[in-house]
Amino acid sequence: MSFAVAVLVASVAFVTGAPPPPVNPALQKLIEKYGAIRNETCASVLSHVPTLDAADSAAFMSEYQKYTGNNSEAAVLAAAQKLVSADSTLDKFLSLPDSISPGGLDAAMVKCAVMVGAATAVGGSPKSQTSEKNLLAQFAVLGATQEALVDKLLDTPSLMRDMLVAGGAAGGHYGEAMSIWTDLLNASSELVSATSSASDLPWDDHSPENILKRLALGTAVGLAMPMAHRNAKNMPNNSLYVDPVARYLHYEAHYKSGDLDPAFPVLTSFELAHTIDADAYDFEFTWLRKTLGNFRPDLIAMTYHWRYAESVHTEVAYGDSHCPEFPGVCQGFYSDIPVGGDVCGGRAFWGRFSRKGFGIPTWGATEHAHAAMSSWTPTGWNVLLGAPWPDCWWGARGGEDFYLETRARDNQTEFQKVLRGEWAGLARGDAPVSLRWSSAGYTPNNGQGGLFPALMLYKKKLIEAESPAPNRTIPPAQPGIVNKIDALLARWAQPPAPPVPPHTAPDGTITVTAAAYTSKNHSAPVNVIKSFVDGVQLVSNGCSSSVGPPCFHPASSSVTYNVTADKAGTHFLTANFSTYHMNQDLFVSVNGASSQSLQLFYTLGWWNETQPVAVQLVQGANTLTFTRTSGRDVSFKEFVLATTKPNVPQPNGNFTPVPQPPSPPPGSYIEVPADTNCVKQGIQPVSEKDCSHACLALGFKSTGPRARPNISGCFVMASGQWEGNCNFNTNTSASCVPPCTLFGAEVRSLCVRQ
Repeated sequence: MSFAVAVLVASVAFVTGAPPPPVNPALQKLIEKYGAIRNETCASVLSHVPTLDAADSAAFMSEYQKYTGNNSEAAVLAAAQKLVSADSTLDKFLSLPDSISPGGLDAAMVKCAVMVGAATAVGGSPKSQTSEKNLLAQFAVLGATQEALVDKLLDTPSLMRDMLVAGGAAGGHYGEAMSIWTDLLNASSELVSATSSASDLPWDDHSPENILKRLALGTAVGLAMPMAHRNAKNMPNNSLYVDPVARYLHYEAHYKSGDLDPAFPVLTSFELAHTIDADAYDFEFTWLRKTLGNFRPDLIAMTYHWRYAESVHTEVAYGDSHCPEFPGVCQGFYSDIPVGGDVCGGRAFWGRFSRKGFGIPTWGATEHAHAAMSSWTPTGWNVLLGAPWPDCWWGARGGEDFYLETRARDNQTEFQKVLRGEWAGLARGDAPVSLRWSSAGYTPNNGQGGLFPALMLYKKKLIEAESPAPNRTIPPAQPGIVNKIDALLARWAQPPAPPVPPHTAPDGTITVTAAAYTSKNHSAPVNVIKSFVDGVQLVSNGCSSSVGPPCFHPASSSVTYNVTADKAGTHFLTANFSTYHMNQDLFVSVNGASSQSLQLFYTLGWWNETQPVAVQLVQGANTLTFTRTSGRDVSFKEFVLATTKPNVPQPNGNFTPVPQPPSPPPGSYIEVPADTNCVKQGIQPVSEKDCSHACLALGFKSTGPRARPNISGCFVMASGQWEGNCNFNTNTSASCVPPCTLFGAEVRSLCVRQ
């Protein structure tokens, strides 16, 4: 039975609101078995948990329950400080030496915590043996192998502790996490020597030497519940779910190959659980790393705050996806997002994908009427693409709670105390705090939970207030690993070398480095950047016109190269280019002649060549002027002028540009006097699609569509403060009898000549 099927079988019987099915006798026996072990273990922990001062505890709980999020929190913090201070009874308990060996207090605490976490009540108390959802029992009942795995986990305190430190098994599925962990040990020889924990290391270790063990732990707990692939319906072999073993091996291999971020080896198991939990296929991650390096290495060679995820801003246009316009191009994979563009949800998905693909943790960030994301950096977690932490949540957890935990975890010594306190709360049977508490405004979620969970929440707040800002050191790569991103960053820090000038081969073929242009239009949005491996490339952001495609002034994108030919005659021009986008173009004019199209196409970010175009060169000096009318990024490595026509494979027909309908020529538009309009003149109003084009053609400033109360269609402000501003009125009910005014100024209609 597959991992995903096993989990689904184990979970299907307990659906809220449905009557419970008849109890399987074997399942009931296991529920009783694990229930008895849990009760005995938790009782042994409870005998060691100190009894706190009753008055101080009551004072804390009173202040805690009075805090609503829009009043002062000072009294709660002060009351908590009194109970958890360094000389308190509770702190002495939380600071006890490690006792994770079988029979020790820590061993009992983690066993109790795991078993409570796997026994969520359904209509009864956590200790009920007849009404609970006992996930350990549900997994063990699947067969002798599964039962043996559960028993082995419960006999291995250090592994239970490490799973809890990593954030706990997803959904409380510790049996499934143990199964994944065991499969990983069998699948990777690298883990054979990495399974023991050094007693002198912090529980939340982030030493580079133990990275693969932590990666395996993060994978085991993070994928303990099946994660469906984003695009399973379009994949063969019914690969519906992420394969945890394959996911681990993917990251292991690419870590050893130096493909992941230099920070990857210092991530904790908790952070790694938020790295591997992506719904992408592993081959999509490989595609991302290769092609982002081809297409936009500058988005890799950045500071951590936006590294990789800046591609959301540069490559994912905001708006409804255009994928339906590209039949056969968009197949449901992550590569579709930059092709079609998307609204906030798709952009946030791409941002998380871009970071996880390079081995950087992310967490979702839902906001009111918006989707954002958050991500780890060496100086802490940050929200990207949205409002701050108090405005975020992901599933049942609020952004403030998640961020607070990440900050507390950076103080490893103090966070171990938090973990012990939380485990003690589970042994006591304390109700949990709400994960959606808030310190930024009233919420009924504040003040929930029992004494120990509430105290540990405030201990984390005190840790955050008293700890310095995180700044994790990124060490050199481990021996035997050459990190490619480190190498890029080192090259990026060096002064750029001058681009290689055009050079001619013995057969007369001329190679022109794209970065070695002679001149460009002052408005041309082009940048010379270093390539991922060596050399340089030119990134063109297209035409800078405010309308299009096609843009109004293609010449504003022009880049010119001087080329010397040994002989006059026909040469065959090709461009070596890369792009994530459809419907991009490139035109060339040789020595001032009419422009010809070098048909670009969608390359999925791989380097490709255009079909050869015949151009005529004169002997001696020549100029090649390139222009564009489209407006998305294309990277160019070089242009080649061959003396014989090269055989370049044809691109996929679906990947070639869809011809854009031509806009009317500039002379097609007219501004009519204020005392009339298009209809009275018997001519057509300018459409919304062509309004910006008409505005520019007549010398006005296009300021986009606006909803206005009177004049309809495309119009220009003919006087007043905003004279020359030109808009399309999106208010379809607007009308007026000329002459019309807006904001006290005269307005005039723009029409199409006939």
